[in-house]
Order: sequence, then C-alpha cells, then structure tokens
Amino acid sequence: MKKYIRILLISIFLLHACIDPFPIEQNGFEDVLVVEATLTDEEKVQQIRLSRTYPFDSVAPVAESGASVSVRAASGQAFSFQETEPGLYRSSQAFAVLPDTEYSLEINSSNGTTYLSEPELLPGRANIDQLYAIRQNNENGTEGVFIYLDGSVTSGNADYFRYEYEETYKIIAPEWSPEEFLLTDYDPCALPEITYSLEIVPRSEEQQVCYNTVASNSVILNDGNSLSGGAFEGLPVRFLGATDFMIRHRYSILVKQYVQQPEAFSYYQALSDFSSSESIFNSTQPGFLNGNIRVDGDPDAKVIGYFELATVSEERLFFNFEDIFPDLPIPPYIQNCTVSSAPDDHISYCAPGPTGPNPCPRSVVESVDQGLISYVGPNSENLGTCPGTYAYVPKPCGDCRELGSNIIPEFWIE
Repeated sequence: MKKYIRILLISIFLLHACIDPFPIEQNGFEDVLVVEATLTDEEKVQQIRLSRTYPFDSVAPVAESGASVSVRAASGQAFSFQETEPGLYRSSQAFAVLPDTEYSLEINSSNGTTYLSEPELLPGRANIDQLYAIRQNNENGTEGVFIYLDGSVTSGNADYFRYEYEETYKIIAPEWSPEEFLLTDYDPCALPEITYSLEIVPRSEEQQVCYNTVASNSVILNDGNSLSGGAFEGLPVRFLGATDFMIRHRYSILVKQYVQQPEAFSYYQALSDFSSSESIFNSTQPGFLNGNIRVDGDPDAKVIGYFELATVSEERLFFNFEDIFPDLPIPPYIQNCTVSSAPDDHISYCAPGPTGPNPCPRSVVESVDQGLISYVGPNSENLGTCPGTYAYVPKPCGDCRELGSNIIPEFWIE
C-alpha cells in the first residue's frame, strides 16, 4: 500500500475469481479512514500507516494523526504502536508474527472512533529461489531487460503471492569537474553596479557519483494456478527498456515476496482490477472496496484497507548495462548537458530607468545564486551568443546530488 487514496464512487464492479470477491459499493465521496497494515514474520519494527481519503480538488492528502494503535495476539500478548511521523505508526518493540497464532488490529482515532479488524493468521511460507535478468523484447516490441524470479513453497499453504520491489541505480555526472563556483557577497540590487565575489574552488564533497532508490508503485500478484509441484518459474517482475536512464551504469533491484491468505489476495486483486493507474492506492477508484476492518458499533460505516499477515522472502540482483547490452550505446543522460556560457554579471535590479529586453541569457552570478548551473571550465572556445568567462552546464550534469545521494548504500556491491 502506498501513501494515500483518492476515491470516486461512481459504479459497481462484479469481480469473478477462484476465490470470493470483495463487494464494491456505489456512493458519493466520503471522508473515510485508510489503513495500510501488513505485518510479517520478520523480526523487525513493524509499521502501520493511517490516512484519510480525499477528493480531486484537494491539493494534499491528510495523515491520520493522534490515533492509538495496537495489535493483539490470541495468546494475550499486545504490541503498541507509536506515531513517529504524521500518519506513520511504528511498533514500540521489534517483533515477528508467529505461525498458528491469530492477531487483531485495534485503532482508536483522535475523534473517539474505534476500528477493529477481523483476526488473521499467518499463511505458509515460500522462498524466492532465483532472481535473474534476461534481454528480451516486451509485448510492444521494445528491446530491454526483464527481471524474472523462480520460487518454491517451503511450508504450509502458500498459494497466493504479492510482490514489491525497490530499485537502486548509479548516477555518474557526465560533465563533472573537480572545481566548482563559489559565490559570496552577492547583492543584485546594489548601485551603481551589483556587488559579488565569484571564485572557482575545489569541490568540497562528492558530486560525481551518486545513487538513487525508487520504490515500486504497482501491485504484482501471482496466484496458485501458476504453481506446479509447489514451485513456479519465470514470473516477470519488472521490465526496463534498453534506453532507460536507470540502467545507464549499474542497477540493482530488491524484490520482496509476500505470501498472502486467499482473502487478502482477493482484496489486492480487486484493487488492481479496477484501479485507474499503476499506483492503486494513489489512484482514482471507481467503487468502494470493503476489507477486513470495521467501525466498532457501526456496521454500515466505511473503512478502506486490509489488516494483513504475510510471510516474506527477498532477493537482490545487480547488473551493469554492458552485462546485458554489450553491443549497445549506454542510455542517454536524463538531462541535456550542452556546455554553455553567458555574461558573468548583470545590471542592477534596482537600476533607474527602462532597461529594455536583454538578448543574452541569464548571467552566471544569477544562475549560480539560484543553483542552476555547474562549472565546467574557462570559456576558451568562446561559447554562447553572449560569451562570458566561464563554461557551464545545467546543474544535474555536473552535480549528481541533483538526482540522488552521494552516500553509497550499505548493500551496494561493485
């Protein structure tokens, strides 16, 4: 589940599957609690996110803050959750959901409403046996790389699966220079001329190589019909075109496999079926989908979301562009990196009298002040329609921090 939901209740959809569908109700917009709660068999700080539905004319989603959240096991053990940021509640202690034990969720909102879930059990367990990349064309004939996985059931009833992935990719600024602009004492309104000090100094931190991580925003499901002898092979998880910026250098994907109960699988399948975009929990939904959470004492009140217990397996894959496409040029950079030049400074913003149109581009000191450019070197080739002292490129071309973090991820392997 990802962040927040927009709901437009305009129609009733009938869902047919090998497992019972969830009913979708037709109505107008309502302010409804959204619960995102998947607890797993991993020993970790578990988390639950609460928010509210919001209409199209709303500019920002609303987190549900100030709630009291707890999970109780049938054995009597209780786990409290604390709000660590608006709408995000984390368990006060690390714990793993245990097999053969029922768990229930209770939420007491700040307005006094109590929400209760149905008791849930942990399903069986399955492993991701292999995660691999194959160069192929997709159904549209686009050349690229498919990420596939093979898996197998290891214990209990494990017939229904949901997948999430997290991608991390390496960014190398193509026009990086070991030196950078340093602008101080800049007063664009000084008279009769502006004041500033512009120096070229050694870069003070890493700006050439960075890394960016992006979480998946779609739901990938795999049901028991694809199992053969408790195993499945060749499940496509991700496709990236051969010109995708993310695989320009080195790419990694972490895939998580959640084994679900049939009812939880049905809920996610229904959401996926009538969602209007890839991100089903951020999209317009054409109906209301009931989950396993209700308002205590009000059976007709609506709640969105599902309290789910799942077993988890994960696997990570790395590859370089040339590993998959040794005969192709690397994908283009995400930014046009044409080297340019402009006048060093400009007339005062507070100069009296009419100034008229300026045929020259924004001055270097203005661009540096606004964080728009990155130093390349002296303008020895007299570049630009109004050449200046310095040659430069758009900031992302020389400073990778515009596109990612210069901190190497702990898991990264070259």
